[in-house]
Amino acid sequence: MSFSHRDRSTREDAWVQAGVLDLSLVPDGTVTEGGSIIVLAAHPDDEALGAAALLSRADEWNCQLSVLLFSAGENSHPNSPTHSREQLKSVRIKEFYRALSTINDTHSSRFLALPDGRLPEYTNHIQDAIRQEIARSRGPVTLIAPYSEDGHCDHEAVGASALEVGRASGVVVLEYPIWYWHWAAPTDPRWHSWKVLTDPRGLDRQSLFGCYESQTRPLSDHSGDEVILTSAHLKHFGRGGDTFVITDFRRPPSDAGEHGEGPAINDASSASSVFDDVHRQRADPWTVWESEYEIAKRATLVANLPSKSFSHILEIGCSVGALTRDLAACSAKVTAIDASCEALKTAKYLQARTSTKIDLLHATVPFEWPNGHFDCVVLSETGFYLTRSQLQRTLERIDGTTPSRFVLVLCHWKGEIKDWPLNADEVHDACLGYWKRSRIEFRTVAEYRLDIVTVDKTADPVSAEAVE
Repeated sequence: MSFSHRDRSTREDAWVQAGVLDLSLVPDGTVTEGGSIIVLAAHPDDEALGAAALLSRADEWNCQLSVLLFSAGENSHPNSPTHSREQLKSVRIKEFYRALSTINDTHSSRFLALPDGRLPEYTNHIQDAIRQEIARSRGPVTLIAPYSEDGHCDHEAVGASALEVGRASGVVVLEYPIWYWHWAAPTDPRWHSWKVLTDPRGLDRQSLFGCYESQTRPLSDHSGDEVILTSAHLKHFGRGGDTFVITDFRRPPSDAGEHGEGPAINDASSASSVFDDVHRQRADPWTVWESEYEIAKRATLVANLPSKSFSHILEIGCSVGALTRDLAACSAKVTAIDASCEALKTAKYLQARTSTKIDLLHATVPFEWPNGHFDCVVLSETGFYLTRSQLQRTLERIDGTTPSRFVLVLCHWKGEIKDWPLNADEVHDACLGYWKRSRIEFRTVAEYRLDIVTVDKTADPVSAEAVE
């Protein structure tokens, strides 16, 4: 993603017309009362733009509040003829502390002094700082971070680090978009699942933004001192609340499910350990190489692909690589990922002498994602293992790494699924409903559901016709 703050910002009324003011509220219990809130900011003003309501409400929830600032944003005006980087660093740090005191005067804060614009190089430092803050926090933790797909490299580095540490620590992560509202279009489907935390009474956002004069006003009349946060961009943060992408990594008690009833339900957070154990017991747990059912299913899937000459297929959940081998015959390149290292050992052994155009990678979706741009994505016998929010995040990841027109292949057994969040219909219906402006075609088969979906992100919506 490449953009400039000088670009014309997407008009706020376009977002409003698309329904941004109708987003659902952050569910009760997302932030645990009596716990800790850790707010992460890549630059001064991130916290004021993206998390002002949450910062203001910390006392209502009796939460311990801490703020980590990773850089001073000293490169905001790299061509300024009136301010050096050191001068801007001093100015922006003062603005940060003034703004924080305006929002909440009971917080603690820490400045990490990492270089502005280079945070991706300091991922280990960022993650260590987050872990240390979690270790010294009281009670359940909620992490607040810039959106990991915000378009700014520093925002994305902090957001991705929050997700990584949050997953390992079993905490809730709330990501706040900043530049997304500037460069994205309302037709982008990602924002539809986001949630809003309304402003408490008395929060004066305009006064808060005024604390950051170095960003909301020109430094001078000279070229290079132009305003960074234009009035058009600031309108996105005057909606009366914070907007968050919520990822809940909290683990249910061992004797209860997500809602306190029945056995514990696994999800993507536990998939790696669960499937490593399965593949240690048997190298091919589902006998995919010998089973007539599995062989016929793969043959049907490949036969119904609309092309046999894709440029790059992504297979999510490849297990031992049986379908991967067949997909390689239909594409110049295949990237196949799985959460299980044990499964990949078998897949790599079997593929070693068959194809050099297959990349087998260890990754747990949606938390990790491969590099590349894919004109076909295959989600086969894997969507069961995701919660609804994890599936939503996976679809966002797919949307961000595919062209305006691509093929989505969904294939899942239609029988009962125990100890995992979703069934075949729930997975497929969620996927088919994600691209609301898409032209889709699909096919279903008796024992399993196979949907071959040609997604055209620019097309007018049309009804899908099932072909038995």
